[in-house]
Amino acid sequence: MADYKISTAVAGVPLGIKPQILEVVLDFSSSNLTTSDSAEVFKMKANTLVLMAGVEVLTLAGSGSPTLDLGDDSDDDIFASAVQGHTALVTGTTSAGKLYRVADTIDLIANSATFDGKVRVYAVIAELGTAGTATSFSA
Repeated sequence: MADYKISTAVAGVPLGIKPQILEVVLDFSSSNLTTSDSAEVFKMKANTLVLMAGVEVLTLAGSGSPTLDLGDDSDDDIFASAVQGHTALVTGTTSAGKLYRVADTIDLIANSATFDGKVRVYAVIAELGTAGTATSFSA
């Protein structure tokens, strides 16, 4: 079995590619998130890696039994599914990551009832930039 040696790579995170934490608090007390509505929370640039994302309920819904999903246009609950917005202050997240090859948004969606509480939405991302010249290597 051959051992390949990469001649132009260095250890660590390359300059310009730094993980970031995105966070926003959304208060729906005056403008409710109704069933099947979605709020575009974060805009993802092309070539962005989302390491994880989630939603934390800070203030419970005043009535009903709303559940919240956090996802995008292709999978509406990839990051959080059926987070209860009415029974307890909870956090919903998955360990799923996703590479956005094209621009998209991370969306908060109300599923089963109107949500009039407050949530914190967060994501850990790394903007990768465009693919450069291939790294050379030798056997």
